[in-house]
Amino acid sequence: MIDLYYWPTGNGLKVGILLEELEQDYRLLPVNIRQGEQKTEAFRRLSANGRIPAIVDHGSALSDTPLSLFESGAILTYLADKAGRFLPPASTVERQRVQEWLFWQVGHVTPYLSQLQVFKEKAPEPIPFALDLLHGEATRLYGVLERRLSEVAFVAGEYSIADMAIFPWIQPLRQGQDLAQYPHIAAWRERIKARPAVQRAYAKGREVAANERSLSLQ
Repeated sequence: MIDLYYWPTGNGLKVGILLEELEQDYRLLPVNIRQGEQKTEAFRRLSANGRIPAIVDHGSALSDTPLSLFESGAILTYLADKAGRFLPPASTVERQRVQEWLFWQVGHVTPYLSQLQVFKEKAPEPIPFALDLLHGEATRLYGVLERRLSEVAFVAGEYSIADMAIFPWIQPLRQGQDLAQYPHIAAWRERIKARPAVQRAYAKGREVAANERSLSLQ
């Protein structure tokens, strides 16, 4: 049994998608970040960084006691390795392709696109320098993804945890991007949106917090 400590943001949805794809038995335990529940001492014992998501695996072969993990990239890698799906074996080129795109998402997509959303949606007044800088970086990142998807159906060739990590963060309306300019991203999004596991993950997210903006698939 996996306990998923979660809120339906881009980072939370990544792990929900993988668990649904794996048809893994798990419990969804909401951590309401809008009310500061991620700052509690109890949650920080699971997530040293005080951020969702985090998991507790009550049946890990790596430990005699329940294994807790935080950081979405680490969680995705662990769960995929444990199941032997959506992440190729170690010492293969295919695995390195998945890892490079997963790290691209963690290191570039989330930091810049999340900051853009904060400055657009939450700043008391517009800050043109920040908005211009972050919008420019969002456009660059969309360009990187568009070029890659012009070559392959999924970012690492086959559908993988890298796609699951990137997909919830591609929110063009929030990020000032027109998907008409990115036909390969648009087609990739439609392929992923059509997957039953993805639909289930988003439906469960809406049961937790229907108004979260990350749940929009527009």
